[in-house]
Amino acid sequence: MGVEFDVCAEGAAVEDRAGAWRFVEGFVRCWREPISAGDGCSYEELAEAEYRLRSPLPIALWDVYGLLGRRADLTGVQDRLLPLEQLRIADGALVFRLENQAVAEWAVRQEDLEKDDPPVVFRRTDGSAPDWSPFLARFSLACVEMVLSESVLARDEERADNRPLGEGETLDAPPAGFERLPLPDYPMWALDAGVVRWFSSPDALLRVDGGDWLWVLGRTGPALDAVRALLPGDWINRPW
Repeated sequence: MGVEFDVCAEGAAVEDRAGAWRFVEGFVRCWREPISAGDGCSYEELAEAEYRLRSPLPIALWDVYGLLGRRADLTGVQDRLLPLEQLRIADGALVFRLENQAVAEWAVRQEDLEKDDPPVVFRRTDGSAPDWSPFLARFSLACVEMVLSESVLARDEERADNRPLGEGETLDAPPAGFERLPLPDYPMWALDAGVVRWFSSPDALLRVDGGDWLWVLGRTGPALDAVRALLPGDWINRPW
């Protein structure tokens, strides 16, 4: 059976909002459960959020909430896309995503809210790095990252696994059979100066968190087993 959705090839087209949403819909259709009617928030709900906040919301934010704002499996497995009623403005930015223990958050600066696809910033909320720092250059790209991350971090022991990187194991280059996913390096909020990097093969996704941790999602159970064999180590969910 041929590959229905080539993550690397399609990822190269994520250069604007439209490309981002095509990527998300194609990835979800082939790797998760397809997006369907009712998965998004309504126009009225989004308009109410703007009214409550007394602020415009970027078109890209309207897009993602309208597409999959109710799909917690794509937006809230680990970290959480906030429900519209919990969007808030804090310290000059609109906060829209929260780390699962509330020690980091993602936002759009207020001065960027009238842009169609504004840059995203983040900060730690534990007092260690309280200032907003750059995350990704476009909101739609941050949403692609969100869907990929929430999928790789899914609690699906048949298709997903993770392990610490061994001493000297960096995975700066793609493993055999993998390609670098065309996403820029971006900050790993929990690691000072650490970045997140993605690789993909036709049947598996890898996320490398700095020099610290490795995450994998296979399209199937055998695909996951193949990655475990290719990159042996202390896999958390290994069945042996």
